Amino acid sequence: MNKKITAQIGLLFVTIIWGLTFIIVKEALDDAPPFTFATLRFLLATILTLLIVKKKIFTLAKQEIWGGIVCGFFLFLGYAFQNFGLMHTTATKSAFITSIAVLIVPILLVLLNIQKVQLRTWIAVLLATAGLYLLILPGGGISLGDIITFGCALSFALHIIAQDNFIKKEIRLLPFINVQLAFVTVVSLFHALMFEPDPIIWSERLFGAIIITGFLATFMAFLIMIWAQKILNPSETAIIFATEPVAAALFAMVFAGEVLGLWGWIGGGLVCLAVVYGESGEH
Repeated sequence: MNKKITAQIGLLFVTIIWGLTFIIVKEALDDAPPFTFATLRFLLATILTLLIVKKKIFTLAKQEIWGGIVCGFFLFLGYAFQNFGLMHTTATKSAFITSIAVLIVPILLVLLNIQKVQLRTWIAVLLATAGLYLLILPGGGISLGDIITFGCALSFALHIIAQDNFIKKEIRLLPFINVQLAFVTVVSLFHALMFEPDPIIWSERLFGAIIITGFLATFMAFLIMIWAQKILNPSETAIIFATEPVAAALFAMVFAGEVLGLWGWIGGGLVCLAVVYGESGEH
């Protein structure tokens, strides 16, 4: 198995884990406000990463610090918008809207004159977007939570592009990750102290959510994602991320009793087709 296939499988694993977190985070926000939850989630991930980085954190290069801050800023915005959005919309709609980053990435690449996107990629992105729409059929119009979550999609698209730019330079991956996670932790804590006076309900549900999101969906996911993005370009990464709402819909069906209708399954098939079509042109 070559590195590219391994990277693709790794990113698919990440999207499955992230698909699970939509339901978990939405429920956990009943026990902890958005910025507070983000603080706890990223604090755990920061500590775990620091245990690996150890003394390297004291010898950070300029690119590792600057890159970590820039990428951390977009990461903070993405999760802030997503958490607040989840308080006012469903987990499945949140997954769908977040995934339009798959469409925003190539558009931004063209606008910023970073990369010329091939026609095959554009077709794959359109297929994925159509599939995502059918997977999560809209109902009841656009809510406040939906609008907030659009900010999440834009922030994540910018994060993908910025991160791809920095990791292709001579930087050490783990210290770079640690700076990002620490930045999100500190900024989230500041906002929690400033704007969230409500007490935390230390429930088993909250503890479980912190462990799953902090360890699997942040620490492990970012280790895999940073490594994989050294091998795959931003457009490839974006298309693979399009499978995230498929995982979210399946978990919603299993754990929340949501039924995915015929159009939903057709949409999921289109997303998978988009991934296969987009990747086949690279060989």
